[in-house]
Amino acid sequence: MIKGLKIDKYLGGEKILDNVNINVSKGSIYGLIGPNGAGKTTLIKTLVGIYEPENGEVLISGETIKENTKVKSRLGYVADYQNFYPNFKVGKMIEFYRNTYPLWNEYRYNALKKVFKLDEKKRIRNLSKGMKTQLSLMLNLSITPEVLILDEPTSGLDPVIRRKVLDIIIDEVSTNETTVLISTHHLGELEQICDHIGIIHEGKILMEDSIDNLKSKVRKIQVAFKDGIPEEIKNSKDILKIENRGKVYEIIVNDNIEKLMVEIKKHNPILLDTIDMSLEEIFIYKMGGVGYVFEDIAL
Repeated sequence: MIKGLKIDKYLGGEKILDNVNINVSKGSIYGLIGPNGAGKTTLIKTLVGIYEPENGEVLISGETIKENTKVKSRLGYVADYQNFYPNFKVGKMIEFYRNTYPLWNEYRYNALKKVFKLDEKKRIRNLSKGMKTQLSLMLNLSITPEVLILDEPTSGLDPVIRRKVLDIIIDEVSTNETTVLISTHHLGELEQICDHIGIIHEGKILMEDSIDNLKSKVRKIQVAFKDGIPEEIKNSKDILKIENRGKVYEIIVNDNIEKLMVEIKKHNPILLDTIDMSLEEIFIYKMGGVGYVFEDIAL
């Protein structure tokens, strides 16, 4: 449904995106994650047609995004920073969207209006960041989008509205088979709603995978040996990190956990257990594997 093919993008003479390939299937919720400066927002602006790549192309529903008003009329985009006309009143902005988008759904708008409760007489320049985000969400969900791209959509929202927004996104996908790409630093939220994850670092997509598959690959093993950890286990290429607390070792395994467990059992451990990891933990250790250092992190 959303495809980025071999995308290169330069800004100010600096290469921000480097041969990026991204694939988001119809009806899925895809979480785009990465450290600050990784290229997330640049990639999103390229996918929605704000930026034109120097190389590569973007396809939405099999059609190019470039100069394609038909595709853009079915594309909802909630930016991290909203660029509404500041002197417009909220009601005027709603009217603008209502008259611009051919698939505007008045029933959907009225339902969302009850959730966000924005004062339509208020000027946009007087709205807080969170209120502008709510307005953008309401507008872009009301245009009946086939594709919804969200950049930090819960930023500035209180916990109650944040939870409602996540529920609305899930309902949008289940009811209308909307395809959603969402970027946020709140990895716990992504873990609740996403089925696929892409990690971007230094302008490159490091990996794409389903959350279930990712969490089955990256696991934590707690193990203790009578005489310390054997060298062949310590040097396994599938290990991302080893930490020890007394005799107990915590081993973060990147893949092939079954193979490593067989090797561990050969050495008759006095303690052996596997622990599921959160998406946040997986992200931290994956980034550590490509040299992105996190100091003194307690998980």
